[in-house]
Amino acid sequence: MSGWREAWDARSETERHVLAALAFAAGAVVLYAFAWLPLERARTRLAEEVPRLRASVALLEREAEAVARLKSMPPRAVSQAPLSALAGSASQLPGASVAALDDRRVRVTGADVGFTALLDWLAATRASHGLRVESARLESLPMAGRVRAELVLTRG
Repeated sequence: MSGWREAWDARSETERHVLAALAFAAGAVVLYAFAWLPLERARTRLAEEVPRLRASVALLEREAEAVARLKSMPPRAVSQAPLSALAGSASQLPGASVAALDDRRVRVTGADVGFTALLDWLAATRASHGLRVESARLESLPMAGRVRAELVLTRG
């Protein structure tokens, strides 16, 4: 340490001022490069993200209002008709047969059923009879959009 002090004292006053100015300039460059510049980049990035985040919050608020409105609505009336009546609705699902297992469950089987038609039929039976899928086994067939289906639907 004393070697540094001796080297400093051996310099002329002008050299010491120049070295001090260089040290100050180097410190300012390091401070700018490692502190100010990253903070400025982060500020710019955040300034770009804020409008997107505000739009996202506004969307979530609108969706929350829609959910609250839907939750406040009375539940839709679900048909309490016997599930055996669904056997006739199988005609709406070509290639499938519907059989009532008991008063709460039905079995849907089809060797070659359109997948989209099956999904539409399931949505309709959920809305009209309150049925949900209890178990399902679907296998894709070589023809696109066609499946082999075995489902059990239950009420409740």
